[in-house]
Amino acid sequence: MTKSSTPRRGRRMLAGIAVAVVAASLFSPVMSPGTAASAAAAAPSAQHGPSVVPDRIVLTPADDLSTTQAVTWRTSRGVTSAKAEIRTATATPYPGGITTVNATKNSDVTTEHYDESFHTVEFTGLTPDTQYQYRVGDGTNFSEWQHFTTASASADPFSFIYLGDVQNGIKSDASRVIRNAFRDRPDASIVLQAGDLINDANDDSQWGEVFDAASYQFGTQNFLAAAGNHEYEGAELSTQWQAQFAYPDNGPTGTGHIEELLNGTVYYNDYQGVRFISLNSNITDAAVLAVQTEWLKETLESNPHKWTVVFFHHPVFSLDEGRNNRAIREAWLPLFEANNVDLVLQGHDHNYGRGNSNDAEKDNPTSWDPDLNYDGPVYAVSVVGSKMYSNTGPRLWIENDAHLKKLQGNVELYQLIDVSGDTMRYESRTADGVYFDGLTIVKNDAGKAVTDDTPPQEIDPSNPGPCLGCEPNPDPTDPTDPTEPGEPTGTVDYEVTGAIDSVNKSNAALPAGSAFSESKDRLYLGDQNRRTISEVNVDTDEVTRTITLPENIRDVGIDDEEELL
Repeated sequence: MTKSSTPRRGRRMLAGIAVAVVAASLFSPVMSPGTAASAAAAAPSAQHGPSVVPDRIVLTPADDLSTTQAVTWRTSRGVTSAKAEIRTATATPYPGGITTVNATKNSDVTTEHYDESFHTVEFTGLTPDTQYQYRVGDGTNFSEWQHFTTASASADPFSFIYLGDVQNGIKSDASRVIRNAFRDRPDASIVLQAGDLINDANDDSQWGEVFDAASYQFGTQNFLAAAGNHEYEGAELSTQWQAQFAYPDNGPTGTGHIEELLNGTVYYNDYQGVRFISLNSNITDAAVLAVQTEWLKETLESNPHKWTVVFFHHPVFSLDEGRNNRAIREAWLPLFEANNVDLVLQGHDHNYGRGNSNDAEKDNPTSWDPDLNYDGPVYAVSVVGSKMYSNTGPRLWIENDAHLKKLQGNVELYQLIDVSGDTMRYESRTADGVYFDGLTIVKNDAGKAVTDDTPPQEIDPSNPGPCLGCEPNPDPTDPTDPTEPGEPTGTVDYEVTGAIDSVNKSNAALPAGSAFSESKDRLYLGDQNRRTISEVNVDTDEVTRTITLPENIRDVGIDDEEELL
């Protein structure tokens, strides 16, 4: 919000100004309804409609960023000769030595309001550590010239920016966070985002706001994103995501359904001594998760570089005490710890949190400060947009042998990471540019040490909120447990009436928990794919109500008041 203040001298003029305004209105024609309507805010479809002039230009790593660079942009449907022009950067306004490269991929997307096309060019044969200028278009209609710099072939120092969920208040709130991040690190080489750029997967106006907020940055620095749950509509990945992000094709290999599900969201990129690994935490089906986990293991173990940064959406240790991402924690956490990953960067919980495993604080040199020093991965969660959660706490950390050292809600942040030789510096700042949190990782022949800037925050673990799926099943043999086993109260008859030959996995129900309300005599069944909860009359087997939620469902429960969680 911008505050308005009026100087003392100006206030003396207000009466005169008011008279002038009234007088002017007396001589103004009466506005017709049509004229009045034209003064209203333009509809999103009018604000973000495509044309033959390129927009939504974004750099992504197609391969080795020292010699290649991918760029994608949008036009209206019908542009058939998409191409880009490139040359080494020059100070002259009419450069020669231009190379023209035709688009290698053209994707048509139909939205609620219009048809649009996305075009991708891959520049190859580039020289490491060199600044280039480029523009995109169709031979007649071009974008402005923009610059990018290829990666060095060696582990030279560089910076990158880490952003959490954008999702809500994209242009109105998140844009200032993104711009302040670039104000503080104007030469950042990479922008890394942990999922949920938008709230509705295929809402083109929201994607338009993303580029309103960060178009210059996307066109000049490489953008690495992980897919969040809001990049999905049901089980389908956003068509905009697939069309506009040309990520490396180095994820799990194969031609089967699983590899197809993960394509474009699971990938890695090496940049000046750092391996960046993007994971997809949305698909927790056992078979899909097993394929992704095996790929992660191989990608971590084959890393030839000093540093490793992994990023994905759902935290292994949730800050929201009503969530429990058990499947990915059990699959990936042992690999992060065994391979001593440096940073694990996440989103989803719309708060800030940072910590480490308890093991990272054990068996360390006696000279280390136990409040500041440890060895092991740093786990962080952050948020950019205006949506915030309040039911936060350390429960998931404590119950899974981890130490939540920093927790803060209702704050928008960005993170700056500087990599230089044996040192990685991590710093979190609030939307207004104020320092909030920080640490330094040093890694050399003597080993690795993480040093926090400040001692851990005291976080009250009392009165935790409900955590669906967290609590272990009660022990029926424990005499103090009131739920002791009893005799069955009845039998159930069933009949097999048919068989299903095949299932469309993208539309199939994916169970997400169940709960029974004794007071209402109703059974509640969650479906993760459809984001629905079905209320079932257990006497008639009739579905009496279907509740559709805006987010994926992880579990279903009943609280002490017999209300649905």
